[in-house]
Amino acid sequence: MERSVIAIVFDFDETLGPDTISFVLQKQKIAPSSFWKKVNVMVADGWDPPLAYMHLLLKGSKEGKLDISKRSLQNIGKKLPLFPGLPSALKELKEYVSNNPSLKKSRITLEMYIISGGLEEVIRSSKLSAFIEGIFGCAFAYDNSSKAIGIKSAISFTEKTRFLHGIRKGIDSLTLRSDPYRVNDAIEPSQQRIPFSRMIYIGDGPSDIPCLSPVVSGAGVGIGVSAPFGTFKKGYELAQGKRITVGPYTANYKKGSDMRKVLEEAILRIGLAIDIDRRKNIVTAPRH
Repeated sequence: MERSVIAIVFDFDETLGPDTISFVLQKQKIAPSSFWKKVNVMVADGWDPPLAYMHLLLKGSKEGKLDISKRSLQNIGKKLPLFPGLPSALKELKEYVSNNPSLKKSRITLEMYIISGGLEEVIRSSKLSAFIEGIFGCAFAYDNSSKAIGIKSAISFTEKTRFLHGIRKGIDSLTLRSDPYRVNDAIEPSQQRIPFSRMIYIGDGPSDIPCLSPVVSGAGVGIGVSAPFGTFKKGYELAQGKRITVGPYTANYKKGSDMRKVLEEAILRIGLAIDIDRRKNIVTAPRH
């Protein structure tokens, strides 16, 4: 019998760790506040936010004020701090699915994905990557010396949904990048690898609404979080707009935390629903 898959899809910046762009700037002695003011001016002039910040990073690199080479971003990613309980919580959640008595008969696998408007190279180099099936973020194009020479991928609010639908349809990470039109292929509901009803999406603010909306309306779980050092303002905005199923919670993933408990409960609820569906599809043999 083929295993059923439950997916947890995370935003990254201020969901699993600090803002990746600000962290890169801080590591290179550049004040994030002045940088984001410039981004805001560009956005007011019609720029997409990811393109605006990536353009300014490239400009700083060309002027010799900033090192955003592949090597530099990878080294910074290795130092990227993560929120409480991470990365061990990701391994423990997968073990929870494997060891929970109520889920063992259901043959369920837990997969995890990150879809972020932050810097993919930094996230890929963090301690989380070993537990993640797919990471999609903003990326630069590099020359043979690893110097950034252009913008390769910019993940805007709605662009996030391309990868969400790709995960739903079972399109692998490499194909989603190399053949982006594949995500538009029509498939029957029964052919979906991970329906929205078997997804948990976790995000911290308005940029996550395009992903939260289809997951919540598709009977999945949307969880709002707030960074441990922040306020619940953005999370409450999501809750008031009925964009999330539960939350907001503090992004503390340690065992026993409210966030960890609601994650385990969501996994269990989805797993039991999968088991009920499986039983309905079993045709009992005639008895004498």
